[in-house]
Amino acid sequence: MSSIDNTGENEFNEDESNIIGKSEDNEDEEITDKIKDEIKKDINIITKQENLYNDESQFCFEITPEELKEKLYKKSRKPIMIFDIGNKERYQKEHIPGSKFAVCDQQTINSLLPKLPKNIDIVLVSENEDYTRQMAQMAREKGGLRTRYLKGGISAWNDEKTEIQDPKISANDLKIAIDEDKVKRGNIFLLDVRSPEEFNQWSIEESTNIPLGQISSLLNEIPKDKEIVTICPQGNRAGMATFMLQREGYNVKTLQEGLKGWSSAVEHFSQEYEIIDGQKVKVVQVRKIGKGCISYIMSFSDNNTTTNDEAIVIDPVFPIDEYIRIAISEIGDRAKITKVLDTHLHADHVSSARELANKIDAQLYLSSYEDYSQDIYQKQGQKQFTPIKEGDVLTIDIGKKDGKPIELKVIHTPGHTAGGICFLIGEKLLFTGDTLFVDSIGRPDLRDKAEEFASMLYNTLHNKIFKMHNKQDIIIFPAHTDKIINKDEMLSDKLDNIQKKLVILDLDKKDFVRKVSSIVMPTPPQFKEIILMNKGEKTITSVEGIHELEMGPNRCSISN
Repeated sequence: MSSIDNTGENEFNEDESNIIGKSEDNEDEEITDKIKDEIKKDINIITKQENLYNDESQFCFEITPEELKEKLYKKSRKPIMIFDIGNKERYQKEHIPGSKFAVCDQQTINSLLPKLPKNIDIVLVSENEDYTRQMAQMAREKGGLRTRYLKGGISAWNDEKTEIQDPKISANDLKIAIDEDKVKRGNIFLLDVRSPEEFNQWSIEESTNIPLGQISSLLNEIPKDKEIVTICPQGNRAGMATFMLQREGYNVKTLQEGLKGWSSAVEHFSQEYEIIDGQKVKVVQVRKIGKGCISYIMSFSDNNTTTNDEAIVIDPVFPIDEYIRIAISEIGDRAKITKVLDTHLHADHVSSARELANKIDAQLYLSSYEDYSQDIYQKQGQKQFTPIKEGDVLTIDIGKKDGKPIELKVIHTPGHTAGGICFLIGEKLLFTGDTLFVDSIGRPDLRDKAEEFASMLYNTLHNKIFKMHNKQDIIIFPAHTDKIINKDEMLSDKLDNIQKKLVILDLDKKDFVRKVSSIVMPTPPQFKEIILMNKGEKTITSVEGIHELEMGPNRCSISN
């Protein structure tokens, strides 16, 4: 094809013209012109394809340090992304300004490559030129990306190097800013650079979606008088957006560890409640900021004693060291967690109940109605659990010899799961797991028996929870929220207030079951794998792996 040029084209056209001219049919001259035009079009298409092929081959090949320097420092309007895929220790000491460290493994190929913009120049850098050339070619072929590699590798870059990475803001610091209304007031602009499909599944409240590949053409939609926080799943795409916006003069930071960090970050708030005859319970509500998981640490006292050193934990998540740290900060250096409990077999997050109990030698209590296996726990070297059921009462001695112990009553509350249980402390504090929330109810469809479980849920709500004689005094503490809660607030409410708010409770059983079981909602990410882990049938590998598995919104509730 490459031998076809203008000369060849003219010769071909003349020959074709002579053949036509000698035709015995003496075809119409207009037809002859049309045929010649078609031949010219075909040759032009071939020529363009050949040129395009040559351009792409050249583009895929290499970029010199001088060319990269010009792209970086001349502030070209064309965006550029630089991935350093070399040695991480070297990267932390020095790298090309604006470059983002990345690991080129199978996970990156499967997850990150398809989400990178295909209209932006991407330059790969490492110590090994051959390696980066191979990776650039693979990214081009498998991901359709505009990838090149730095000629000569990082050693050929004789210009400025830095140890400074893109400026970051932690999930907890962003949460504080949100609590202070800096986002709603307009001081901070949350810029989510994922694809619209990813954004529509889950996002931080008040964030704006502009995909990474569209940023350079939509700069007018990004305010220059605000602090910009860029967001993506783990910080890679957001870091590139930060670099691009810095070149345009924006005040911008990357959300540290992205939505994975937001999903796993923890905050806590504590409040003391008097339950009966001077007995007091200090409730520490531990919340995963982005995921919405809620767990509890409690300590106990009465008017005649200081706070007891004994503590219990309900529905813990990973990492387990957070509970030890928080217990010490809220209760004191002598704090000892003696009991760990789960309200049900969780589907949206991996429970840390057995690992926490194992580490601190606490007693582990799990529902006897769920599919936990003592044999599996024993084979894995985990602490044996005590199965608990309806009517069981756990007691907490508050230290006084003749004092009355505080009672924790077990209530079987099926519906969200078949084996869900609630814990009632001192006839006043009700820990409802995922059966009942402050503004919604638990979904019954995660075990593929929506109608059966919806019927159980109706009975639980109407014949147990809302039939409690002192519901005007009972405070409920749920295991999830789908809203951002101010760090200085306790998420809880009186039982009778909730009954007034939930219109769905006004339905009779038949209509309730039909409505609740017919609601179609996305399932929690990886929920089947998470259930296996919580049963003990699948090994928990690492906290990092758990956080990636859990990443996503709360999907355990059904609203009005």
